[in-house]
Amino acid sequence: MPFRLFQYPLPAPPELDDLNAYLDSHRIAAVSHHLASGPLGPMLVFVVQTVAGGGRRPGKTEKIDYREVLNAEDFARFSRLREIRKQAAEAEGVPAYAVFTNAQLAEMVQKRCRSLADLEQIEGVGKARVERHGAGILETLAGEGTA
Repeated sequence: MPFRLFQYPLPAPPELDDLNAYLDSHRIAAVSHHLASGPLGPMLVFVVQTVAGGGRRPGKTEKIDYREVLNAEDFARFSRLREIRKQAAEAEGVPAYAVFTNAQLAEMVQKRCRSLADLEQIEGVGKARVERHGAGILETLAGEGTA
């Protein structure tokens, strides 16, 4: 796990902006602080241990209200796809997002996917998902289009 040191001469600045920015942008394993004396006088030292390869901390992403993003017709298709996804997830014993995410379903509707190749073009939708669920998705999209 990587370490990073932050040193501040005493009295330390009240904000510690660089330390706070670093903490906000990394996955943190531990933080400790120490008083140290050096050639320039007393210092406040923070030792920050980050999770290797962690990048940003996982945080809650802002939820998207697809009723606001999609028009009424597209939202009806999106809702039907969510029902199909839920049935597939229950049958497989996996969470719904493991079948397709809401963002993927919305993109299927917005792009008017008509073929398995169209589905494969959506980010995160691979060949295995298309082979397992693609036919049902396309059938639902085609059926909704004629209703």
